[in-house]
Amino acid sequence: MNQDDFSNVSWSEHVHEQTSRSAPAADHPGHTVDGAGTNLEHHAPGVGPETLDCIVDTPIKENDGTKDAFVSYLITTNSTFPSFQRETTTVRRRFTDFVFLYKQLLRDFPAAAVPPLPDKQRMEYVRGDRFGSDFTARRGHSLQRFLIRLSLHPTLRRAPILHTFLESPDWNATMRSRSTRGSSSSDPGSAGVFDNFADTFINAFTKVHKPDRRFLEVREKSDKLDDDLGHIEKVIARVARRETDLEADMHDLAEQFQKLIPLEPSVEPAIHAFAASIEDTATDLRKLKDTTDQDYLGSLRDMQSYSLALKQLLKAREQKQLDYEQLTEYLNKSTTERDTLQTGHGSGSGAGGFLRSKIEDVRGVDHEQARRERTRKLELRVEELTHEVESARNTSDMFDDEVVKEVVEFERIKRIEMKAQLGNFADAHVDFYGEVINTWERYVMEMEKEGLVPAA
Repeated sequence: MNQDDFSNVSWSEHVHEQTSRSAPAADHPGHTVDGAGTNLEHHAPGVGPETLDCIVDTPIKENDGTKDAFVSYLITTNSTFPSFQRETTTVRRRFTDFVFLYKQLLRDFPAAAVPPLPDKQRMEYVRGDRFGSDFTARRGHSLQRFLIRLSLHPTLRRAPILHTFLESPDWNATMRSRSTRGSSSSDPGSAGVFDNFADTFINAFTKVHKPDRRFLEVREKSDKLDDDLGHIEKVIARVARRETDLEADMHDLAEQFQKLIPLEPSVEPAIHAFAASIEDTATDLRKLKDTTDQDYLGSLRDMQSYSLALKQLLKAREQKQLDYEQLTEYLNKSTTERDTLQTGHGSGSGAGGFLRSKIEDVRGVDHEQARRERTRKLELRVEELTHEVESARNTSDMFDDEVVKEVVEFERIKRIEMKAQLGNFADAHVDFYGEVINTWERYVMEMEKEGLVPAA
């Protein structure tokens, strides 16, 4: 992958207009994030001409006052996929519905870097603030990014489970049927789960003999991206805290100016207008802070999680290569042992062979017959291992090809998302400073009308 991938992206007024959204109103608990970014780069190979635009907004607390209270989000989808019954659909989904969708995609597409969901274990749950507007807005932005990433992926955007999630009025029935099928199919393989865990544990201490340079470079680049995003996240978090402090200082300043009015009644209009202008500036700063904290800061954390998903896919690819290498090593060892027995020189070689020969003597076993029996078993083992090695090689090669494609898609989706997020962040600053200019220009005009300041 080229280090200058971002240089290949050209800015477009149409794209910038679609991806820019204003911050949510202070009195509205929800938020609106444009999903039109899903139309970007549809010319990419495999994406197809179909549109799939999703908007997540309007969080509502349901079952309020009970222990089963939860927050649901409205998802509005515009799609030209023939599997959708209508071009525009609206459904409400809670976070656990997103979790079920994510797990199904992981199971159905093991060779894909499925975008992750925001972490559920947040301090808001400890403080009991998971129904607050700040938390729901932050989570809503993350869920929006999750759906946009899926809709940009050439394979995941076509997943039937995703289309059902976005349209079905009876999603709970879908979850029940899928859960039942999943549990019944996993019962016979319960022993296999332990075997897979044991293999993974053993392979965790085994290194690949011939690492692929392509994937090493991807991992190095992902590590560098995580480091850079971590540094930016710390700075942006500091900026958000300072914006919060500055907003509080402005409210305090406006309040202190209001206290001057009884003491200086002759300049009451000027003081009142000045305090009101400071309050308006504080309100505008709150909108900017919400964009900084809820949207942009969250996007940095979500991108780090997405990068981790790619690295987990690289780890799964490495596991496939390890399986192939270890099977090959086992095959070579068995082949050598078989060839040695066939030459007739291996029956008594080594301490193991000597001990086996003595035991056979005690039991009265014919050495030649025992050698032929071991040779026959080794022949069967070599034949079986040959097929296993060939299958493992094909699996590893196919997985390599899929991972190469996934890396390309990750870079494309990352490029689109970062560009859109920076555009939104820039728009928020433009809106803030534009409102500040308007606020203080109005103040100056009022003062000129009152004759308190000379006209320019």
